[in-house]
Amino acid sequence: MTRVLTFIAILALMAFVHVLASSGFLAGEAGITIAFGFLLLVAYLVGEIFSIVSLPRISGYILTGVLFGPHVLGFVDSHMVRLLKIVDDLALTFIALAAGGELRMGELTHRFRSILYTIAFLTVVVWSGVAIFVLLAHPFIPYLREMPFPLLVASALLFGVISVARSPSSAIAIIKECRACGPFTEGVLGVTVAMDVLIILLFAATLSVIDRLAQPGQSFHVGSLVVISAEILVSIGLGYLIGSLIASYIRHIKTYLAIFILGVTFSIARFSSYLGIFMEHHFQMAVHLEPLLICMAAGFVIQNRSREGPRLMDAIDRSSLPVYVIFFALTGAALDLSALRQTWTMALMLVGVRLLMIWLGSFWGGRLSGDPPIFYRNSWLAFITQAGVSLGLASIVAKRYPGWGVALTTIVVAVIAVNQFVGPVAFKVALTRVGEDGQKKW
Repeated sequence: MTRVLTFIAILALMAFVHVLASSGFLAGEAGITIAFGFLLLVAYLVGEIFSIVSLPRISGYILTGVLFGPHVLGFVDSHMVRLLKIVDDLALTFIALAAGGELRMGELTHRFRSILYTIAFLTVVVWSGVAIFVLLAHPFIPYLREMPFPLLVASALLFGVISVARSPSSAIAIIKECRACGPFTEGVLGVTVAMDVLIILLFAATLSVIDRLAQPGQSFHVGSLVVISAEILVSIGLGYLIGSLIASYIRHIKTYLAIFILGVTFSIARFSSYLGIFMEHHFQMAVHLEPLLICMAAGFVIQNRSREGPRLMDAIDRSSLPVYVIFFALTGAALDLSALRQTWTMALMLVGVRLLMIWLGSFWGGRLSGDPPIFYRNSWLAFITQAGVSLGLASIVAKRYPGWGVALTTIVVAVIAVNQFVGPVAFKVALTRVGEDGQKKW
């Protein structure tokens, strides 16, 4: 009852501040700061209310972002969401470091066969299943009806590859909230993190195939695959170096560890961005190191190549709550509900087909690898969420193929919006069913 009353009081204050802002009394950075602060307070309270009814807190954070974002109440508008992108980057790299720290080589080794089979079956079944569905259903999709067959195949391939993408940030948040641990959790996390890397290579290969389909006279180019592979290797190497430095700091200095970790993850995000801008401006070279991969590799190194893993995870646990509130509230505010309104029929069909393909791929991957039946019957519930990588791939398609790429991106964004609501709840259900939900509170 106290949480509900506090929630109502903050809503009243938010309404008052919104009136002041609309009247011009609050403008610029002051208005953005106050709106952001209120958004986080409400998101935290809604998350607590969700936890009381056994729903994931991050679902409450996302819902709050949607309700108070630009597409519903408008308390946080699109301009504010763009300005707060820097905070979003910090949260995402922090979560990536936590994801790497959760990967323990000893436990992953025992799950290697299961992880490999699940990745293979999920990739092949989801990619091909969604692509075939798009080809068969294209008469019912307005922008695909009159499209030449080569471009139709290109669209189907892109729908398929984006459907393969997962959301490590959502997975790690649910694992942290539930204090989940065990073979099922390790397997899910291993699959999710590995597929986050694999999807980049698959996407680059798909774009190369699409360029050839759209322009049949061109030869197949592997240059983009070589460049992206090199960027991935450099990102992993840099992550190894940074992980060793963080482990040294933990071992010898120890103080202000949470602040140090936040500073490092923020610096990695900014460095990756500035390096790309610098190389393109001065050398006309497109160099894009992946900050999430750098942080994942750093966390993995600390956990598996040093004795400082437990201290790292303890510091992350103590500082993770505000980071998750920030990230998922902004994720909800950034979801484009107008895309869902425009394409909801097709979006829901794609969501259904993707769920079916995920169920088939995870079921047979787990069964053939020798997993216990309770694992492969429920693992599909852990692979539903989509977020950062999927949105990033969709934006690349829109920029590279103006016209049909923008239409495709609109549908993809609508699908992601639905999956981001359903996925966290489904993953928590899976953890409960397999008995790895610790049922502990932050």
